[in-house]
This record gives sequence, structure tokens and C-alpha cells, in this order.
Amino acid sequence: MTAELITWLREQIDADEAAAADQPPMSWLPEGLSPENPLAALYSPARTIAMRRDLLAAWRDPEHAGTQDHDSHSIDWSLRVLATTAYSDRPGYREEWAPADDESA
Repeated sequence: MTAELITWLREQIDADEAAAADQPPMSWLPEGLSPENPLAALYSPARTIAMRRDLLAAWRDPEHAGTQDHDSHSIDWSLRVLATTAYSDRPGYREEWAPADDESA
């Protein structure tokens, strides 16, 4: 895992957080889903951002990942998948960061 990828991911997550803060409350909900619906929490930008920050924290400190997963390979793979699936369309993304076809968690 390269330091450049970690730095770049942190910048993307920070940008997501700033963009979410500029949106009106509940603007992130799909049409027809009310804030009272228990599923609404699944769409919360804060939840998604927190999950992504936790993944970065697990890379820095595998103990942060919990007792079930201290495998640094699967954390690295997860960060590569995050970069590829969520951010590959953003400036600065490098194809070399994509998980290899033969990698698995």
C-alpha cells in the first residue's frame, strides 16, 4: 500500500465531507424515502464518511479493525476496492491502485 494512495483517499473523503456539509438537510435521501423510515440512516453521508475513515484508521492500526480482522492484506485490498469503486473517476486516481484480479479479501 502506498502512502500516496492513503493521502489521496483521505483527500477524497475530506472532499465528500465538505460537499455533504454544503447540502440541505435530507437532500441525500432517495425520492420517496422519509427521514422517519429506518432505512434512511443507510443513506446518511455521515455514516458513509465514518465507515471510510474507520477503514483508513484500520490501515494505520490493525487493532482498530477489531478482533475479527487483523489481516493487513485484507485491509489493503479493501482500501484499493474503495479507491476503485468510489473514486476512480476523480483526478489523481491511478490504475495501479486497483486490486489485482487475483487478490481477494
